Amino acid sequence: MSTSVPSFSSLPSLPIVDIGKGEPDFHTPDHIKRAAHEAIDANFTKYTPQPGIDALREAVAAKFEGENGIRVSPADVVVSCGGKHSVEQAIRATIGPGDEAVILTPHWFAYPHQVHLAGGRPVLVPLDETHGYAVNATAVRRAITPKTRLLIINSPANPTGAVFSRVQLTELAALAVEHGLLVLSDEVYERLVYEGAEHVSIASLDDDIASRTITVNSVSKTHAMTGWRIGYAALPDNLARRVTGIQQNSTSAPCAISQRAALAALTGTQEHVERMVAAYAARRNLLLRLLKDIPEFSSTVPAGTFYCFVNMAAWIGRVLNKREIRGADDFAAVLLDAARVRVVPATEFGSEKHIRLSFAVSEEALQEGLGRVKSLLS
Repeated sequence: MSTSVPSFSSLPSLPIVDIGKGEPDFHTPDHIKRAAHEAIDANFTKYTPQPGIDALREAVAAKFEGENGIRVSPADVVVSCGGKHSVEQAIRATIGPGDEAVILTPHWFAYPHQVHLAGGRPVLVPLDETHGYAVNATAVRRAITPKTRLLIINSPANPTGAVFSRVQLTELAALAVEHGLLVLSDEVYERLVYEGAEHVSIASLDDDIASRTITVNSVSKTHAMTGWRIGYAALPDNLARRVTGIQQNSTSAPCAISQRAALAALTGTQEHVERMVAAYAARRNLLLRLLKDIPEFSSTVPAGTFYCFVNMAAWIGRVLNKREIRGADDFAAVLLDAARVRVVPATEFGSEKHIRLSFAVSEEALQEGLGRVKSLLS
């Protein structure tokens, strides 16, 4: 793919370059696909137990203990139709009308909506961009009220790429225990960390926080299985039973064939994960180099995920391609219309002054896309 940019009058005839998408561009590994074929050939195509097949729940429990340092019984694991489904069901099981959920922002777009759907009220606590979106425990404490029921955290974080340190998580854990809060920890990007960054599961810190933490994960990002729709959660106390009841009366158990594939993903070779992370790391470095050449863009260095959260505030209030830029939505629309480059505006993530770029795309797409953006903005 060429990085030369023709005149912008001819750009509408060019294919769109998508550097915003939120899923791996790798294919599901062959050994995982074989497990699905074997399940079909064995006629493993019927309903399964509502919280998932026993073998998969046991594998999830072993994964949590071996990789994350979380001791959990298979009986406390519920397998669902994706990480989003696991988060939504956990919120429904813990939030009711009038309850509040504290959410660190910028945030994954679905959290506030899911809290609203449960009848609750999301309380957003801004993270400081100048400090790499680190947790501010004092700000979190100020947001807690007698109505607060749940603290939602996401590390590695979509969309910022921030990875919360052990110290930051320890401060959040102390607040949760002090105020009797439940914690929902979304860890679907846990394996995608770079340059020595360490993913820490908050439930691994001590027994007190483990007893009040819901840990959510999935096979989507780690194993390039977004379309297979398998997520899972470790739920303390009697929450697994409550979530199973919700699932039983909504979606029922997830796809039997996908569960067998997920079992192969968790118990089989992990070489594909290492290859993907190495590729993402190289693309991340390329993206950061390309961004340095684009006028009035800035970004923190993402320590995890495959996203780069770009500050474009300098363009707000200006006119670009005959359109006034009032915020991220306008800016993203101009990039698409004038440069045929698709990015994700961060409005739904809680910011009008950012866009989210993805490096889960080829190096050629990054070079072409950022080359077009640079030419347009220059």
